[in-house]
Amino acid sequence: MAGLRILPTIALTMALGFAAHPSAAGASSDVRLHIQGHLGGGSGLDIEVPWTPDKADSPFNFTGDACDRVSVERLRGAWTTLQRLPEGETVTIRTRSEKVLASRQSGYLVLEPQPDHGDDHHARVKIPDYIVRTFLANDGRIADRDVDRLVRERGKVTLVKVNSDVGGVTVWMERAD
Repeated sequence: MAGLRILPTIALTMALGFAAHPSAAGASSDVRLHIQGHLGGGSGLDIEVPWTPDKADSPFNFTGDACDRVSVERLRGAWTTLQRLPEGETVTIRTRSEKVLASRQSGYLVLEPQPDHGDDHHARVKIPDYIVRTFLANDGRIADRDVDRLVRERGKVTLVKVNSDVGGVTVWMERAD
């Protein structure tokens, strides 16, 4: 589950990288990446950067060294099982350092990490079902053509919502005005 747990961090890094490199964040982009969040103390985060859907290499590739390929297969197995169960039922995904409770609720895959080391922090990661399906169809990648298609079809494309006892973040894309 490492790839999905670090999605907000990857998205934030990607957004900051695009903002720092004007060639990657060209003015002609018709899609905007948004990252909004807060820390428990009220500190806010609000980033919006251009996104060029026809770039050659998508940053939405969660199959590299930083991500565990096995976790894509674990997610695939859990998602397949959840599709057969009534909404709200939970399955457990085991990793080396934690178990993750997964369920399907109101069009989202909901992941709740349960660390094995006694950490009492709580987090809830919500990923829209259309992102999960796209992610799994591309073996851990969300290709630029998929981003372009989803934005054309939906307008606003939520990638992930994370809430925890220390804050929260929402990452989405939409057409630029």
